[in-house]
Amino acid sequence: MATLLLAVLLALRPFTPEELLATRRADDVQVSPDGRWASITVRQKNLQTNKDDKDIWLLSLPSGQPRQFTRNGRSEHARWSPDSRQLLIVRESQLWLYDLNGGDAHAITALSGGADAGVFSPDGRWIAFSSEVYPQCGGNDACNKERKEQHDKSGVQARIVDHLFARHWTEWKEGKRTHVFVMPAGGGPVRDVTPLDSDWPSVRVGGGDDFRFTPDGELIISSKPAQREAWSTNGDLWLIDRNAGPPRNLTTDNHGDDAQPRPSPDGRYLAWTSQARDGYESDQWKLKIQDRQTGRIVAVDVDGDDVGNFVWRRDSKGLVASVGQKARHWLYAVSLEGKYRRFTEVPVGGGDFDLTPDGIAIVAAAALTRPPEIVAVKPGAQAVRISRFNDEQYKELNLGTVEELWVDAKDGTKVRSFVVRPANPAAKLPLLVLIHGGPQGSWEDAWSMRWNAAVFAARGYVVLLTDFHGSTGYGQKFKEQISGDWGGLAYDDVMRATDAAEKLSFVETGHTCAAGASYGGYMIDWIAGHTDRFKCLVSHDGVFDLVSEYGSTEELWFPEWEFRGPPWENPDLYRRLSPSSYVQNFKTPTLVVQGELDFRVPVEQGLGMFTALQRRGVESRILYFPDEGHWVLKPRNSQLWYRTVLDWIDAHAKPRNKQASRP
Repeated sequence: MATLLLAVLLALRPFTPEELLATRRADDVQVSPDGRWASITVRQKNLQTNKDDKDIWLLSLPSGQPRQFTRNGRSEHARWSPDSRQLLIVRESQLWLYDLNGGDAHAITALSGGADAGVFSPDGRWIAFSSEVYPQCGGNDACNKERKEQHDKSGVQARIVDHLFARHWTEWKEGKRTHVFVMPAGGGPVRDVTPLDSDWPSVRVGGGDDFRFTPDGELIISSKPAQREAWSTNGDLWLIDRNAGPPRNLTTDNHGDDAQPRPSPDGRYLAWTSQARDGYESDQWKLKIQDRQTGRIVAVDVDGDDVGNFVWRRDSKGLVASVGQKARHWLYAVSLEGKYRRFTEVPVGGGDFDLTPDGIAIVAAAALTRPPEIVAVKPGAQAVRISRFNDEQYKELNLGTVEELWVDAKDGTKVRSFVVRPANPAAKLPLLVLIHGGPQGSWEDAWSMRWNAAVFAARGYVVLLTDFHGSTGYGQKFKEQISGDWGGLAYDDVMRATDAAEKLSFVETGHTCAAGASYGGYMIDWIAGHTDRFKCLVSHDGVFDLVSEYGSTEELWFPEWEFRGPPWENPDLYRRLSPSSYVQNFKTPTLVVQGELDFRVPVEQGLGMFTALQRRGVESRILYFPDEGHWVLKPRNSQLWYRTVLDWIDAHAKPRNKQASRP
């Protein structure tokens, strides 16, 4: 039997970057009000067009029988009408209305600033959506179009800026704001219900559909004042009458962020996620439930961890929430009194879900070696898979095995790592240490398109994924330790986990490399100045110098919290925690990756690291993307990224491949 199993494993294809890019990913689960269907968005990288294809699929419930609903490759964000007869879909940046039983699909918006995140009112008469506008124009689209045309025709690319944010993530804001509009459900005139010089929803929250109708037709939107938006995280929930009247602040007493407003189906309760402290983007997200009749608010703290997505039960008697704990996602049933219990005794492997009328969770579930598929979960039961988008492709692929590794930290706590390796290693393999970003993030047991551990394992590596101090899912105290100590205990955690992994029987010692992005890139730059134990390093969009980073990044609340203020108030901490202070120790061959459009960790950081390596005479190379930001998203760029990173690591962890790494 063992011989037969080995033969089967050897016959499987390796999991290459091209196989990864061909994977279909299911997300954005939306159950129809009548419970008969679940709409999902299915995405796939397209190397020919160099874009992401995205279409809406319907799954019949409970069988999961699939039906491809759109076929244009440009459709996403499907939302049901209250009678379950229509779907409101974002297609090529405009809203389209589709009839479930056929009929003609038609666009109901044609705005110069596009239309996004459409939702129906509970009575089905109205639609709310977001659109980019010039505040001076508001809902006057002729004015918005004229302003844009004047800018485009001028030929002048200069910008005059008199406030922050001037740019965010990958885009200059160009004086525009995101506003929420309301229109009749069948189409007609649109009206800007947030005609102010601020973003609705807030870019801090991430925009999207962070607004909802109440059953009586009012809107609740998450936003924050424009005056302090670059250095404050204090967002509030605002109640807006769709017909008239100024917005009313519902959360003025809370100084942290308030987001994800979700009125109960009967309208009596309002639930949302909330942080307590201004300026701390990684403060614990608690679930708050307000009785709108009495004003009483219940705050739900699920074991010190963050509440992510949540959904109301159809009877308004409680909610189900997703909580990330110890690198896995769990569903919790939450009562109106704030009591909570595990919805099921097994993790669901994802945070994106919706509920059927009878309380079954329909979840987009994934794992480190399993791409997202749709599962159905009854309370207290195992998950039942109901979609099979990747079965044909994946039945012939070897994605490896996953196990856990725990080590004792310097402070006596336990630190968890995942270890991913090929399912059929013929010999001992070199170790690859991957370091996650954030730093308040986690190597979750979840699928990734950008740092896919299964791809690295298939190339012949044992992959170590460590959740060091500062990671999410281990309580707030564990998460907060890293602030003001970026190169301290977290670095020690990574070294201890590496020590333990190198002692595993299937690891070949002396050939270890390390790689990471964002904070993980910072840690790679830090490692370069503090140890020469690694054969090679890969630093992707890593912070090299904290002072120059402060002056060029956009979200100033982040460095001001992490380093106890701006650099002129705490210069010694900025200097001590900057990798640039330790360039004299650089020895390890390093590949630097940097996107020109990364406004979070701007291009000067990657160029500075590469310059320092070159000036020190250290073997180094830079992979520069003029058309990417903090993440490499375009399919052909992603393919090049994987090839370049893998070749670099091969050349140093597997010396026989040295020649292959040359450009």
